[in-house]
Order: sequence, then C-alpha cells, then structure tokens
Amino acid sequence: METRNVEISALRTLRSGFLYLLVAVIMGIVAALAGLISIIAAFGFMAAAPHGPSAFAGVIGAVALLLVLSLVAVGIVLYAIFGKIRPGVRQLSEVDNGFRICYTGTTLILVGLAILVLGLVVFAITILTSLYFTSPTVASGGFMLALGVIIISGIIAFIGNILTFVVGAFKLHSRYQNSLYMAAGILFILDIALLLVGFSGILSLVGYILMYIALGDTINKLSTAAATPAQA
Repeated sequence: METRNVEISALRTLRSGFLYLLVAVIMGIVAALAGLISIIAAFGFMAAAPHGPSAFAGVIGAVALLLVLSLVAVGIVLYAIFGKIRPGVRQLSEVDNGFRICYTGTTLILVGLAILVLGLVVFAITILTSLYFTSPTVASGGFMLALGVIIISGIIAFIGNILTFVVGAFKLHSRYQNSLYMAAGILFILDIALLLVGFSGILSLVGYILMYIALGDTINKLSTAAATPAQA
C-alpha cells in the first residue's frame, strides 16, 4: 500500500508539471502573438509619424511586453521541470527503476542550463574585454569559446529532453498501457524533428495535453484499485 501511495503521489506531481508546461507554452504563444501585433502596430504609427515620440515609445513598450511575458513563461517551464517533473520521476523511480533514466534526463537538462549560463558569462566578458583590447584575435577567440560552450549546453539539454519526455512517455506507456502516452511520445519525437528545421512547439503542446489526460486516467485507476480492498 505504501508503494502504491508513492506511485500515485509521483504521478500527481508529474501531472501538475505537465499542467505548468501547458500554461507556459500557451503563455509563450500569446506573448509571441501579442508582441508581434504590438510591434507591427508601433511601426505603423512610426511610419505615419516618424518623428513622434509616441511611436518610439510604442516599439519599446511592445518589446518590453514580449520580454516580460517570455521571461515569465521560461520561469514557469523551469519550475515545471525542476519543481514538478524532476521530483515526480525521482519518486516514480523508487517504484520502478526503469524511470531512473528519466531522472537522469532532468539532471542533464539542469547541467545544460548551468553550462549555458557559463557560456553567456564568457560571452559577456568577451564583449567587455573587447572594449579595452583592440586585438581581433582576442575578441574572436572569446566569441568562439562562448559559442562552443553554448552549443555544448544545447546538446546536453537536448539529450536530457529526449530522456525525460520521449523515453518517459514510452516508459509510462509500457507500465500503464495507456495509448495516450505512446501518442505523446511520438508527438515529442516529431516535434524534435520539426525543431531541426526551425519549427517546434505545437506538437509538444498537444503532447503535454495527452500526457496530462493520460496521467489523470492512470491516477484514477490506481486510486480506485487502492481503495477497493478497503471497501471489501
């Protein structure tokens, strides 16, 4: 019974994580649309009155709105992954060791983000030092180093994303035999393929919805099974 309670708790934590991811993706889409519309409108006013201060202020306001909403969306994603999904798969790995690879995936995402921050720091230092050193070799070397670190961080986070979401979806399907998990995993794979050609996000959004629904169904079944002996 204790194991079943841990399992249900883990699945509930995972489900809340996917809910946060849904909110973040929707907010990101809204931010992109709102920012794009605002920028187009602001440039329209600027074209009508190129020397008017309100037009320039409109552009700045639109960019600020886009930036704020994007930062909020990123914050929600980070909380969803590290505050919900990571603890959820850690709990689930206590029930089924096969989910340890998914926990490893969240660790890789965390490592990738840490390396990304390092790359951005190197990039910032390079910009600052380029103001004082005129040698193009120093500047280009710093930029290449920063770019290399950022690329490495992206690769590590990319692998972590696959282990966490794609492998996780298929392992959930293997354990609970709900076809929605498999469908979500396939959508995650297709979205990764679209990412390589510059389009990504929509299929993952649908995948998050399927995962949220499937986890709810699994939780209900496990809760019912756990309550049945007590009623007998």
